[in-house]
Formats: sequence, structure tokens, C-alpha cells
Amino acid sequence: MPYESFATAPDVDWIKVCGEWPAPAQPGEGRGMYRIVHATRYGQSFVYLQWIVRDGNDSASEVHTHSFETINNDHAEITLSQMNCQPTRRGIRFTARAESGHGDRAFRITIDAGHKPGDVRFRTTQRR
Repeated sequence: MPYESFATAPDVDWIKVCGEWPAPAQPGEGRGMYRIVHATRYGQSFVYLQWIVRDGNDSASEVHTHSFETINNDHAEITLSQMNCQPTRRGIRFTARAESGHGDRAFRITIDAGHKPGDVRFRTTQRR
């Protein structure tokens, strides 16, 4: 499901600004930041990673939004909890506990994002 489906409440239930990225310096532009958007619809989670830039007036605009096909599939029936995001030297790391409605599987997801918009590594780890 595309991010535009969740652009407004009530589906969006968690937004986290999670560190800064070195946005290209343009006249009148300020810093760049990462933002994680979590939404819930049909009893499942949808998560998006955004690269945002603030201009000289502190207005924000989206540079890039990354969707995660594994999670954001409306038939995945994945629910995220224990969501955490922290800056790293090379970007950010988002982690969460994921539960699948297919077979009651639980696993962890890790998303590492770099400074270049769209530079993302997604991986899962089975819970022991």
C-alpha cells in the first residue's frame, strides 16, 4: 500500500524523528532528518522511512519515502511492536518485534538507512 494512503490520521499512530542526514546544501535549506512513520490498518502494521529536509523557514519537505514490501503488503498480516529508532554513524537503525498472523511467527526486523535517500538495508531475524 502506498504511503499516500496513510498521509493523515487516524491510521498513523507513531512518528519518530530519528537522527539527521547531511542534506545537500541549497540556498535557504537547513538540515535533513530521518523520520519513521508507522500506521495501522486492517489490524496490521505499515512502516515507512522518510528523508526530510527543512528549509530556512523551518518548513519540512519530503525528499524520499521508502516503503517496505515485506511489511506493507496488505496481506502480510504483520504487526510491529517494541519499535526503536536511533542514529548511527552512517545513518539510522530502526528495530522492531514483528508478529505474523500466518502461523503465529514472531521475529525481529532491522532497517539500516544511509545518508543517501533510498540507501536502505532490510533484514529479519527469527526469534529463538
